[in-house]
Amino acid sequence: MSRKPAITMASPTNRVINLPISLPAVILATLITAFAVLRVWYMTTYSLWGGEAFSMLGVKQDWNAMFAYIIADIVHPPLFYVFLKLWILVGGESLFWLKLFPVLNGIAMVVPLLLLCRELNLRLPVVNLALLLIALNGYLIHYAQELRMYSMFAFLALCSFWLFIRFFKAADNDIQSLIMLTAVNLLTIYTHYYGWLVVGLELLFLILWRRKILVFGSSIVLLLLLFSPWAYLVIQAARSIGGLEKNLDWIPKPRLTDILHFYSTLNGASGSRYIELLGLLLFNLPLLPWFVGILRARRQGSTEDDAILFSWLAMLSFLPVLVIFLVSQKLEQAVWIDRYFIFIAAPYMLLVAAAVYRLEPKWIRNIYIFLIILWGALAGINDLRTNRVAWTGAQLGSRINWESLTIQMEQAEPASEYPVIVYTADVASRGVAVGYWTIVTSLDYYLDLHNDTRFEMVAARNNKALINQIEEDHFWVAYFDIVGWTEPTPKVALERNGFRVGDEIAYNVHGNRFVLLPVWKK
Repeated sequence: MSRKPAITMASPTNRVINLPISLPAVILATLITAFAVLRVWYMTTYSLWGGEAFSMLGVKQDWNAMFAYIIADIVHPPLFYVFLKLWILVGGESLFWLKLFPVLNGIAMVVPLLLLCRELNLRLPVVNLALLLIALNGYLIHYAQELRMYSMFAFLALCSFWLFIRFFKAADNDIQSLIMLTAVNLLTIYTHYYGWLVVGLELLFLILWRRKILVFGSSIVLLLLLFSPWAYLVIQAARSIGGLEKNLDWIPKPRLTDILHFYSTLNGASGSRYIELLGLLLFNLPLLPWFVGILRARRQGSTEDDAILFSWLAMLSFLPVLVIFLVSQKLEQAVWIDRYFIFIAAPYMLLVAAAVYRLEPKWIRNIYIFLIILWGALAGINDLRTNRVAWTGAQLGSRINWESLTIQMEQAEPASEYPVIVYTADVASRGVAVGYWTIVTSLDYYLDLHNDTRFEMVAARNNKALINQIEEDHFWVAYFDIVGWTEPTPKVALERNGFRVGDEIAYNVHGNRFVLLPVWKK
């Protein structure tokens, strides 16, 4: 008797499903993981400083006082401060919790980035190359870890770019997409004033392609109406102090070399100007054959898809920098600061990656991909090795343990008549005094955190001013001792003028130092 074959019922839990997992998809998942890990790494290595401390001094006040604080500052809109205050109400003021706020914004950039790539119909290898460059970039990692509005601004700008392209590609005036885009743009302009550049670029792109101009114009009118109350308050505050110069006079007028250095930073270059120039050529040469190919295709009546992709990414990547550069040359007060352009970093990487994957023949393309990846990897390793130290301009002091220094100063100060004056001396950089604001906000925050009211900060723009200002028998001096600073340090100037200096409290970072110095009259 023949035996009937047994019928086995596979349970749903044991069912084997073969999913097509491609190598590019595995690479994408790996890159997303690396993207997140690199933004968490070193997150709490350094205490708050400068602008971060300024943020905290504001949000620790009550709501009315906080808004008055932000309005008086003039420089930034309030949304970041509102979210940060709510964040602190939820989780407190531990360094980990505070740093987690910008880091999560920095990591969240991946979501709108991938959605934008999908709307632009970019192939997965292109997306992977761009994501690798973005993941390794020290500029983006630094601002993802800084307790300021920049990572939040970059995230919202990418959301806007994604929603805009979806609205642009829709067959008709997709009102739902426009409402979502308008809402995100409102959040963007209330996070950073350069959010208006995001809106302006979108309008300019519609004008360029002659599509949906009027309906998008209605969105801009609504944004203007919703932003006008805040604009009125800030304009009144600026007029009361005589304009923007008081709060922005530390910003020098940009030079052409500043533009080149900014794009070198995006490329991940570090080293001499020749290395930076090599990086600029490496990353931007592939744009030329792509542009020429688009011009030829347009003459032959080809589809607009490639031209739309190139024009959108190129406009985002270069136009804001050029416009603000020219505006800063004309205005009495310059407004060109490299970190304000953080919203163009991801579009720039997408543009470069898309251009590289269009190179022909294939062997040239493969060599170029290898060189771009090698460049990004070496730059990323260098950033990790140096802990992304940047000792110029607004980054002065970002890699200093300000809390430890404050504690040491508190412990070293004997009982005496209070308040004890701390003279904060500036460093001259390109003819602009920097350092005072960073020192004051950094020390003030930790003194406030420790409920220590014994110290009072007083500005001393240079050594001569410092000597002339001194009236106390005992005081402190706080200053940066920077490589290449040709003037005598305040310590040397004080000793030459007969003062007795105590043991300095110093923090060393790659040859540069921050010094706290107790001083007495002899």
